[in-house]
Amino acid sequence: MKKKQILWTSIGAVALIALIIGAVFLWKGFSADPTDDVKNITFTVIDQEGVSKEYPLTTEKGTLAEALVEAGLVEYQEDGYYTTIAGITADWDKDKAFWWFTENGTDLTKGINEIVIYNYDRYEATYTVSE
Repeated sequence: MKKKQILWTSIGAVALIALIIGAVFLWKGFSADPTDDVKNITFTVIDQEGVSKEYPLTTEKGTLAEALVEAGLVEYQEDGYYTTIAGITADWDKDKAFWWFTENGTDLTKGINEIVIYNYDRYEATYTVSE
């Protein structure tokens, strides 16, 4: 009888340790900060003539704005309003032009200072004139 009790106690202890280890791995996996890893992203600029140029970027930065600043494609703007990208300026006051951004084909609903980037994301900035 005592041997069975020791056996079940041992099995229970091993199972508990396995559960704890599994929980730690799950917690680490789900709490990973995307800003810690190297990411390969693609940034495409479509100019006022409709000509596109693709920029493959490798970065450890956490946001799209930080990655673009690092690559020299924009100058950091605290307000998140970027008018010059890859040397092309969209001037609202001159001709109601602005940059339209997408992420993986979906329109962005936040400024690029707030967009957290992940490995293999694709971004596009399109020179747009309002009518």
